[in-house]
Amino acid sequence: MSDLAPGPPDSVPVPVSPRMAAALAEAAERRTRRTRRLRPVLWLILAAVAVQSLVADPAPGWQGTHLAVTLLLIGCLLPLAAVASGRWHVASPGACVLFCLLVGGFGIALGAVQPSSVAVLPPSVAVLTAFLVLRRGPALAVGAVVVGALIAAEAAGADGGAEYVVSQVLFCAVLALMAVSMRQAGASEERASLLLAQLEDAREAEAEAVALAERTRIAQELHDVLAQTLSGLAVQVQAARRMARRDEAGQDLQDLLDRAGKQVKEGLGDARRAVGALRGRSVPSLDRLPELVERYRVDLEIDVTLTVTGTRRPLPPETGLALYRGAQEALTNAARYARGARTAVTLSYGDGRTVLTVEDRRTAGAPPEPPPFEGSGLGLKGIRERLAAVGGTASAGPVDDGWSVRMEVPA
Repeated sequence: MSDLAPGPPDSVPVPVSPRMAAALAEAAERRTRRTRRLRPVLWLILAAVAVQSLVADPAPGWQGTHLAVTLLLIGCLLPLAAVASGRWHVASPGACVLFCLLVGGFGIALGAVQPSSVAVLPPSVAVLTAFLVLRRGPALAVGAVVVGALIAAEAAGADGGAEYVVSQVLFCAVLALMAVSMRQAGASEERASLLLAQLEDAREAEAEAVALAERTRIAQELHDVLAQTLSGLAVQVQAARRMARRDEAGQDLQDLLDRAGKQVKEGLGDARRAVGALRGRSVPSLDRLPELVERYRVDLEIDVTLTVTGTRRPLPPETGLALYRGAQEALTNAARYARGARTAVTLSYGDGRTVLTVEDRRTAGAPPEPPPFEGSGLGLKGIRERLAAVGGTASAGPVDDGWSVRMEVPA
């Protein structure tokens, strides 16, 4: 038996989020718990009917009326035992109607052949089950059939008298009202749970909308400031390149200006991607790490290599972005502070974690080249903050003849 407890509301909202799915699963679990609490009641009713039938007259036997009592008793008790043991599930309308008709019909017939003080229990179980499981209309129909059979049994001359039959009918009516109340209470509890989940979803959606609006505003500011500034710089660099060619400047200067122009163009692309990320568009991932390394090798002329170990696997977008930006910052620092050193980028996919390291090592005894300008010191702090936001860690420090940045995420 899967449901003798109050059923679900007639109209259940379709799950639209994990929170709603969890609320529906919790509601189903509550119905299952109520079902388990009702099963012992069925066993008690079954035992009471069996004991009373064994001591009543005529008792069960194998001949004549005694055989009829035996067959009717088996027909009444078998469905009760099947449902009470959980072997027969009567949550569907068809199974519920069949159970009610079997228990009610055999119970009323048993009471007519063998009058006893517990003869009302089987038909009352049928009425209770109908109003717990079925919708209001079918439940009324099944209840009317059971009550009609009780009255017909009295009209056919069953012992007990009219007052006894009236008491049986009233007992069934009380159980029907109790079942309706239990069903409505269960439905109200489930609706409250689902409405609470919907409210939390709505609040979360509202917060996301506010955050998106703020990110859009920031993106617009970045676009107006950063992108326009880089566009102006690109124009200036292009003009400087034309002047260098016109004045026949040295090839080294022309190459430097060409690389500067290319970097400005790529910076514009990065700025546009950053603005797109703030607007909720796709963001850079580790799939673009080889492209990033190659760009630093060619444009900034640093000796950098990339090594990937382990089996590649997809990472959450925010995790991949954090590692990508960390590698970008570490390579920028290598180009700034470790020119002439060998830089190794290693991406390792391990069991339950992904590690990205950027190490630069100078030739033993070679003095480091002075950086073209001093940094703010916020780059490493930004790496740590990005990694912490996705549950990872970042560390940086000196190693033999160089510097190492290590980033690790659980993925």
